[in-house]
Amino acid sequence: MWAAVAAVALGVAAFATGLTGGGAPRAFAALIASWLFFVGAAVGAVAFRALFRLINAGWARPLGPLAGTTTAFLPAAAVLLVVILAGAGLAPWIPHPEGWLATPLLVVRQLAVNAVLFALAYGAFRATTGTGGPTVRTSVVYLLLFATVLSIWAFDFVLGPALDYGNTLIGPYVFVGSFIAGAGFVTLLGMARGVLSDRQRFDAAALLLTMSIFWAYLFWSQYLTIWYANLPDEIGFALRRSIDGWGAVVAAVVVLVFVVPFLGLLNPRGRRSAQVLRTVLLGQLLGLWLNCNLMVLPSLSAPGTAPLGLRDLLIALGMLGAFVLSVGGKLTPMPGTAPATA
Repeated sequence: MWAAVAAVALGVAAFATGLTGGGAPRAFAALIASWLFFVGAAVGAVAFRALFRLINAGWARPLGPLAGTTTAFLPAAAVLLVVILAGAGLAPWIPHPEGWLATPLLVVRQLAVNAVLFALAYGAFRATTGTGGPTVRTSVVYLLLFATVLSIWAFDFVLGPALDYGNTLIGPYVFVGSFIAGAGFVTLLGMARGVLSDRQRFDAAALLLTMSIFWAYLFWSQYLTIWYANLPDEIGFALRRSIDGWGAVVAAVVVLVFVVPFLGLLNPRGRRSAQVLRTVLLGQLLGLWLNCNLMVLPSLSAPGTAPLGLRDLLIALGMLGAFVLSVGGKLTPMPGTAPATA
């Protein structure tokens, strides 16, 4: 707990000091990127629970209540969203706030859609005892809302800072990545708490392998059309992510999110190994966080800026600390352990 509190304090200090000296857009970019990852993982975990309320897969049942614990992070996520939206008019992190991205419209749109998504997730999917869980109808509504709201995240937070770029696949790319992050976190939590049998863990690994392949398909679909068409309003976005060290980040994202899961989990022996699955998932979560930074930071960084600096890492650390404080407090003590005392 104290380590998480210290991480939050470091993150707040790093963000506050980044607002001076003309570095505000980059500081907000780091905050937005980590917000997309951690909040995306939280609502993605809820989407995992909603999906397997519709699909009668016995292996996923033990993970449902664990997925609901991520809703504890949503109040903090709402506060951070207000900070981000305040920066849209003050920093600003949107170069030309007009039309769809006009600051008043942006603020109202984001507050409205996220309020609905967070309220439904918290009200119907949070971890509770003595209830039957979400209904099928609620799960259908949530999944549709999840895809819609995270597509709006993509339009505002990814394409907003890059006004010269248009991408109709960016919505699915963002919400599929968030679903994978949520599913990976829930699976890791289930493994740590011993709620998955060997067979259930094997099935979870098969799902995560499939989702990694689908993510690679979305990534390749965007890259191929940009490379083949070679249009000025598309190629600039890709070229910006190939200089100043960002090319190495692109390679790391592809390796961690797709190549390592594919090679590690394609063989049945890899899917049966708890150590292999745990290593793959930790690497994949790191890759998905890098991917969020890749989508946002280059658009708001001056040429020659390093891909990831100390401030970016501290802001992410602060977000991780807030996530741990929120979600960890909702987890019951594991069997055989004594509750912590003051």
